[in-house]
Parts: sequence; structure tokens; C-alpha cells
Amino acid sequence: MSMIFGGKIIKVDVLDEKGVPIISAEKNFVVPTNIAAGEDSIVMIKGRNLPEFDRNTFVLVVTTTKSGDRIQYNGAVSVSMDTQLNIKLLLSNDNQVLEERRRYFKLKVNEKGRLLFYVRDEQTVRYDDPLPITVLDINVGGVFLVIEDELMPDDLVCVELDLVENLPLNTVAKVLRVQRAPDGSVRGYGCEFQGLTGAQEDYIGKFIHRVQSEQRQKQVAEEEGNF
Repeated sequence: MSMIFGGKIIKVDVLDEKGVPIISAEKNFVVPTNIAAGEDSIVMIKGRNLPEFDRNTFVLVVTTTKSGDRIQYNGAVSVSMDTQLNIKLLLSNDNQVLEERRRYFKLKVNEKGRLLFYVRDEQTVRYDDPLPITVLDINVGGVFLVIEDELMPDDLVCVELDLVENLPLNTVAKVLRVQRAPDGSVRGYGCEFQGLTGAQEDYIGKFIHRVQSEQRQKQVAEEEGNF
């Protein structure tokens, strides 16, 4: 039985057997691209002043991909030094991978951008001044846009999104649905990204990961403030 990581991994977390976080690495780690039962699959983390473990200490390894997948594996420490930690992933018949599928998880946001032009029935409509848009949710698959102009399903829109300061994302999306309020007014448009490059997927994935981290930190701070 083969296991394959679901997309480029941007983060590796190591937890103890009770699920308590020990290490969180967003760089300086190596993971196998394919994981097969019966073969050695080693996750390697390098750093400074890493916690040291006894050999064969049981741990949990959680990988996060740019598309939002979080997959948990059982592991055992094979090498432990203050500068390097190797963990052998355990993949036996009675020890299966636990998956939390979130490839198309939509992140609620409130980001700004611009509509540069759209294509309908092979006709291109351009704006003298880009039309302001608001992004209310986003994932690596697409966005939900609010805009003053009227769009139609199957329109191709060229948008520029201000997700990272001084580094806007310029891409094309296809309008899949028009969401309306009970009174018939348009609430917004659900759009699917078209032909994203690997670099653009990384850009969106890193943005989502950063916002999620900020939201978690805010939640922790609020919870601590209630004590």
C-alpha cells in the first residue's frame, strides 16, 4: 500500500503521544515524497537547541501542505540531537494514516483587489480604471468576490488581489455561480482559479497559512485573557 503526500508540504509539526505540540518547523525539514508500507520513511528536521528524545520514543507527525491538507502519522524517533531530529514513520496494517482533508477549505477573509477585465462569449470587456473588488473567502481552488459590476456564470475574470503587501496576485478565474440574497440582489460571485502556476499556488498557500496562524494566536490570546 502506497501513501503519497497531498501537495507541497510547507510545515511539519511534531507532537507527543498525547497530542501536545513539541516542535513546529516551517523550514529546514525534509520529508519523503512517497510513503510505502514496509519501507523506511524518514522525516528529518534540522535546527538549533532541538529537544532531545530517547531512541524509539513514540511521536505524532503532522504535515501541512500548501493546499491546506493536514495529515497525521505515527512515528518513532530514530536520531535525536540538538541540531537534528529524525523520525521514522510507522505504517503497519494496524497503524494507519489519519487524514484531515481540507484541500478546499475556504478561509474567511476581507481582502481588497481589482478587476482588470473579463471575457464573455469571446468578447473582452476592459475597464479604463480597474474596478474595486472585495475577497470574502479564498482557497487554492478559488475565491468568493464582491463587486459592483454584474458578472455571469462562465465569465473569465482577470483579477489582482492584494493578499501580500507590495506583492499582488494577478490571475484569471472563472465565475461558477452567482450568489443572491432573498430579494434577488447579488451578494457575490464564486470563482475558480484557472491555470495557476506553482509559484501562485505557493503564494496562496502561504497567505492562508499565515492568516490561520494569526487567527490561532488571536484565539489563544483571547482565551488566556479570560482566565
